[in-house]
Amino acid sequence: PLREAWVVQLLLGLCVLVLLCRPGAASAQPLEAHAFEIRGGEVVLNDGFYQLDADIDFELSPAARGALDSGVPLAFELRIELIRPRRLWLDETVAKRTQRYRVRYHALSDRYVLTNLNTGESRNFSTRAGVLRALGTVRSLPVIDQRLLRPGEEYQLWLRAGLDVDDLPPPLKTGAYLSPQWRLLSEWHMWRFRA
Repeated sequence: PLREAWVVQLLLGLCVLVLLCRPGAASAQPLEAHAFEIRGGEVVLNDGFYQLDADIDFELSPAARGALDSGVPLAFELRIELIRPRRLWLDETVAKRTQRYRVRYHALSDRYVLTNLNTGESRNFSTRAGVLRALGTVRSLPVIDQRLLRPGEEYQLWLRAGLDVDDLPPPLKTGAYLSPQWRLLSEWHMWRFRA
């Protein structure tokens, strides 16, 4: 069973590579490194926990769209860093967190499935645009317990969104490292707040 699963995964990866290597398959101009954009949001205090609300535009490249629509699951990461700035010393990193999601297309049901890899919770969507919109609508994401912060101190919350190329199937991963079509990453976005 393990060998059969490996063979199926290899064949799937080869099929995707063949589809993507056809003339015109990814002929659109390559995306810049900052293909994802954090459009805004805020840090809110709710029931003793600081939480993040953010809006992210996940614009997939032609190669990533083609792979997703061919059944290749794509993993997305939200990297969060909470920093306490200091004047006379290096800034203090108070907390780091990575929130991971996976989007997969199921051809038989013609549905896109968004899975929160941190909690295992899944939701279904009928369109690619719908699942990417839901992925980019971050609400009430827990960051840190209020009691762990120093009252009156200023903090910075940094967020970066990206596609996790390491999560791709092995046959596709090698080419993805070399292609700008797979460098899908936002710039760091920062919010300031006082505890």
